[in-house]
Amino acid sequence: MPTHRSPRRRGWRTVALILGVTAALLSAAACGSTSSSKSDPASSSTPARTSSTSVLRLYTYPDNPLLAVASALKFNGYGTKAAELDAIADKPSGIWIAGQQGDIQLVRRVTLAATKAHAIPIIVAYNLPDRDACGKESATYGPTPAAYQEWINQLAAAIGTGDDIVIVEPDGLPDIVRDCLSPAQSSERYQLLRYAMKQLGALPHTRVYLDAGNPGEITDPYGLVEPLQAAGIRYGRGFSANVSNFQWTATVVTWSQQLEHALGGKVGAVVDTSRNGRGPYTGPDSPQWCNPPGRALGPAPTWDPAPGIDAYLWIKDPGASDGSCRGGPPAGQYWPKYAESLAQQS
Repeated sequence: MPTHRSPRRRGWRTVALILGVTAALLSAAACGSTSSSKSDPASSSTPARTSSTSVLRLYTYPDNPLLAVASALKFNGYGTKAAELDAIADKPSGIWIAGQQGDIQLVRRVTLAATKAHAIPIIVAYNLPDRDACGKESATYGPTPAAYQEWINQLAAAIGTGDDIVIVEPDGLPDIVRDCLSPAQSSERYQLLRYAMKQLGALPHTRVYLDAGNPGEITDPYGLVEPLQAAGIRYGRGFSANVSNFQWTATVVTWSQQLEHALGGKVGAVVDTSRNGRGPYTGPDSPQWCNPPGRALGPAPTWDPAPGIDAYLWIKDPGASDGSCRGGPPAGQYWPKYAESLAQQS
């Protein structure tokens, strides 16, 4: 006896086809040519502001693959699903570059577009050799140390006088602190992180944050002081916390404030609130951080939400998978079904 497929199941079969096409288009767009013209840079380091409200405005990437998926769903009669994905894609989130073909050109195009829009893009640099040594879902040998330094030089040149936020290497320092690298690898990584922070921190209008991990993996923030200093935090504005994780916002804020105090002040923090609306997953399945079920979107991006906290940001794009766990695609690929579940739980 044949069974009837629900509209929900048919909808996600349609999504799977659409997403493959969209990913190909996005890859092609990232490799496209860029304009050589650029508007005059601001005469000071004041971040981009809207002309009418003088409020800092973040840049929303118009080619987010979820937008194309949502449009197709709406066309095919799945208005609720489309609205749920639109609610995510319409929020500014991080644009991750990981040493792929066309990523430097993408940064240049995004920076130019954001400048014209008087907005600030969020760029996430994620290309260290032996990255994700602890989590392993995004693990790769990556470039040689010399090639990584050249990549950082290219990234800095692509940003130039742009008013960007740059998150430097999520997991990069925590991999060292959590003893997931050999002594030789750790020494090399410190050198590369310092190089990245120095080169990017020298840009005139860029806010640079070195990733510090989260209170779920490093409970004592005071133990991060020397590693952060060795990795060159003083070249930037401060550190990022909770990137791609699910720790409660209040917990991360307290942890970050303690770390700022331990560092002697004069640093700021940005907190990733993209998926922490229901806190960390505490169920029996592991890894608990990889596409956990029952999570929700967190607080929307906002500036100066608490003392010492520069911003809540959606550094992790909620539409992107953590890795090939719990039925997800490889890390970084878009997974609309999981994105929809985040919106439904919010």
